[in-house]
Amino acid sequence: MADAPGYPMARDSRCPFHPPEGVRRLTAEEPVSKVRIWDGSTPWLITRHADQRALMNDPRLSIDEKLPGFPHMTRGRAETAKVTPALITNTDAPEHTRLRRMVNAPFTVKRVEALRPAIQKITDDLIDAMLAGPKPADLVTALGLPVPTLVISELLGVPYEESEFFHRNSTVAVSHSASEQEAQEAGAALYGYLDGLLGQKTAAPADDML
Repeated sequence: MADAPGYPMARDSRCPFHPPEGVRRLTAEEPVSKVRIWDGSTPWLITRHADQRALMNDPRLSIDEKLPGFPHMTRGRAETAKVTPALITNTDAPEHTRLRRMVNAPFTVKRVEALRPAIQKITDDLIDAMLAGPKPADLVTALGLPVPTLVISELLGVPYEESEFFHRNSTVAVSHSASEQEAQEAGAALYGYLDGLLGQKTAAPADDML
């Protein structure tokens, strides 16, 4: 993300996921503003939570990343989007609704509650590793990123011994600091892996999302 006029958006070099320091100022002074991104385009930046919620529920907005002018945050994501199939994360209704219906079952209150012990163990293990590691620790990379990735692995039925591969490639695929080639290679590795895993689950179904 490049600087918006009057608002320095420099990132903390220690962590590529650290929010730009200018975001706090924008939230207070100009919560709806334009910024310049890598391709020179100037999409809107919405920094207040209430505004973000309102927009996410507004049917006039689209998440179809194949639409002209869609604000891809990296060149790699823009290239990957050209060949990405229809997903919950890149389609609008009615296709989004159809896809969402297909995966609703694992997210019922009862099923999510049953995951509590596994999620607790994932979180505890990561906290233990963070406390035993170098100081200071980076909370985002040590806990914030791996927890959702490992929980998704649990939901999908990714074997525990392969969760590191899943986490590593998932992180690179969505990273703003990954190169175009790195993002494409990580995405291809994930698609290939999930394709093979689907084949295994078809032959021997298990009690998971796949």
